[in-house]
Amino acid sequence: MASATESERPQLKLYQFAASGNSRIVRLVLEEKHLPFDRVNIDVTKGENRTPEFLKLNPRGKVPVLVHSTVSGDVVLSESSVINEYLEEVFPNPPLMPKAPAQRAHVRALVHLFDTELSPTTGLLIIEKLLKKPEEQRADFVAERQKATREILARVVEMMSDGPFLAGDFSLADASYIPVLSVMAPCGIILDREFPKLGRWLAEVKKRPSFTASAH
Repeated sequence: MASATESERPQLKLYQFAASGNSRIVRLVLEEKHLPFDRVNIDVTKGENRTPEFLKLNPRGKVPVLVHSTVSGDVVLSESSVINEYLEEVFPNPPLMPKAPAQRAHVRALVHLFDTELSPTTGLLIIEKLLKKPEEQRADFVAERQKATREILARVVEMMSDGPFLAGDFSLADASYIPVLSVMAPCGIILDREFPKLGRWLAEVKKRPSFTASAH
C-alpha cells in the first residue's frame, strides 16, 4: 500500500467482518486506489453487528460500513457497491470506472447483476458447501444452487468484454466479482473447465497486488 503523510492520509475506517465477501469487495477498491484505511473487525458470529454502537452506523446491522472523516463531518456509508461508487468519486485516481458513459453503464450493469442475482444465489451455495460439515450438506439444495449459479455465470460471460477484465480495464465490476468467483472451485464449479473466459479472468486478477492484500 502506498505511503502517505498525515496531512495526505485519508481518514477512512472500514468496519468489516474479515471473512465477508462484501467486506473484501471494498478492501479491493481501497487497495487498488492505494488508500490507507483502518480496519475495525466486527465479528458477526458473536453478534457484534447487533450492538447499539454498530447499529448507530448501520441500523440494518450489516457489514461493511465505511466511515470517511472529513472537515465537514463524518460520511457513513453501507452497501459495498455504494461505498465503492463513493470512493471512485472522492478519490478518482487511479480510475476504476471508464470515461465513456456507455462503458460506465456497462460496469454498473455488471455490478447490478452481481448484487441482485449472483450474490444471493452463490451466498447460499457458499454457506452450504464451505461452512457446513459434509454430513450436514443437502445434496439436492447444492445441485439446485449450482445450476442457478451456472445460469448466471453464463450471462456474465455474455456481458464480458474481450478482456482481460470484465469490462476492459480493471474496474468496480471486477472488485464485485472477485470474492465469490475465487471460491467457486470448492463449491463444485470449475471455471477453467466450465467457463474458460472467466477462468482466464480469474488468473489475471490473481496477479494484482490487491488480490492478496485484500484477502483479510
